[in-house]
Amino acid sequence: MLKLDAVTKRFFPGTVNERVALDAIDLTLHEGDFVTVIGSNGAGKSTMLNVVAGRYPLDGGKVLIDGRNVSRTPEHRRAKWVARVFQDPMAGTSPHLTIEENLAIAFERGQGRGLGMAVTNAKREVFREALATLELGLEDRLDMRVGMLSGGQRQALSLLMATYARPAILLLDEHTAALDPARAELITRLTGEAVARHHLTTLMVTHNMHQAIELGNRLIMMHEGRIVLEVDEAAKKTITAEQLLEEFAKIKGAALSDRTLLD
Repeated sequence: MLKLDAVTKRFFPGTVNERVALDAIDLTLHEGDFVTVIGSNGAGKSTMLNVVAGRYPLDGGKVLIDGRNVSRTPEHRRAKWVARVFQDPMAGTSPHLTIEENLAIAFERGQGRGLGMAVTNAKREVFREALATLELGLEDRLDMRVGMLSGGQRQALSLLMATYARPAILLLDEHTAALDPARAELITRLTGEAVARHHLTTLMVTHNMHQAIELGNRLIMMHEGRIVLEVDEAAKKTITAEQLLEEFAKIKGAALSDRTLLD
């Protein structure tokens, strides 16, 4: 479970450039919830993910994961419970390591560390089985350096690495935005399958309104650091992109990015 309790984040506080990025946000994700997040640029979407991940300290409020207050827990320690896939396919993997070496690191997330072989024949079989779910043939290229993969292949690998160890919270930060349409469609499908397979509690930021409707069981819309609309599971099954646009248009001065309308 993830709970944001009156979470506030300011940038450049006490200066003429002070900006409230998150304005006392309240949000609760129960176990297995998959919440998609939409909104205009600068609405606070990625800031919210950074606050959950521990990259940004809070200026007010609390972040709780499975009832544990992690508000003051640094990012590297919070990684025990939180996994993330970034917009940049280069960000989630180590390009100089092989596919199997990247997986060996990711699959040990949250486990105790000691001396031992990072990659064994038994682990390779586990890696091959997991990679086969990506349908990209990577199970036959375990010794290939990740830097040689395409952006779509790296993003698929990043998704596998983030989800395999079943983190308490999965954060997806516009993770298909940098891909071509065909690869974006593949990663979108793989995302839905991985979240369902592992019953992951997931928070996903996207500019693609159709993707936001297609994936997940709940949806929220943000504007100027606030949650301005929440769509529950029942309503999400019937809502359309046009209806969401109409809701957003009711907010004075709101303007959606053209990317929101992309299929």
